[in-house]
Amino acid sequence: MVKFTPALVLLASFMLPISAQADTEVTSTTTTEIDNPYLLTEQNKRLVNTYLRMFRYYTKRNFSVTRTVRVLMSNYPEHVEAIMIAALERYPENYPYIIKAAIDAEPAFTRDIMAVAMHLEVAPATELVKIAVEAEPAYADQIVVDASQSHPNDVEAIVRVAVSIEPEMAPSIMQSAGSSQPDKVEGIVHATLSVLPSMGDYLMSSLNDLIDLMRGNKTNEMSDDQQETLSVLRGAHRAGMSYADLQRVAQNHGISDAQLTAALNQ
Repeated sequence: MVKFTPALVLLASFMLPISAQADTEVTSTTTTEIDNPYLLTEQNKRLVNTYLRMFRYYTKRNFSVTRTVRVLMSNYPEHVEAIMIAALERYPENYPYIIKAAIDAEPAFTRDIMAVAMHLEVAPATELVKIAVEAEPAYADQIVVDASQSHPNDVEAIVRVAVSIEPEMAPSIMQSAGSSQPDKVEGIVHATLSVLPSMGDYLMSSLNDLIDLMRGNKTNEMSDDQQETLSVLRGAHRAGMSYADLQRVAQNHGISDAQLTAALNQ
């Protein structure tokens, strides 16, 4: 026999008629129509308003916001956006605890959770990345990619924060971020390597992998490939990689000593 706690019985009785509940609250977040990826349908507006009522309901019964988020996310993960919008609208100052509780409850929805937080701009991108990577390190590279694409001007700071928190993920973070934004690869490489205490062979291998990945993602002319390779090498040089190690990487990708020297002197 399956046993239900009183809290879950109460939750189930409250949530079963979601589709029938009236839309009695309209918030600015759910009705903004300018560049809004969360322009919600009428049904989803009703969901957000339902969850706003849920948070009020459980607050009156002395549920903390984090406990409520965990319960709702665990039982209704398909409503992740509505739950997060409602939670962050009602308790914006509690954003670190809300984000962590949601990720802890449903780590597979980390991207969706972060997308809502980024859109609502409850905190700077670097702070949101810090919270998310600490909560779920396994998704660090994807968190960085999504955050840096939303805030391209902050990409170096975002990479630096993520690598500082999870240095073992540095190669993956660097490769994912660099291949997704090749025009910013120099800064991404510099930000990654400057955080790490040493530059062993595994980092040189990571640079080679990054260059191969960037070349494999497009079919441009070789001259463009060389420019991207040189951008990677300039970033590594700025971070302190020795000239000898830079030469080794350059030779692996058809860059002559003359080309390397000229690029580093730019």
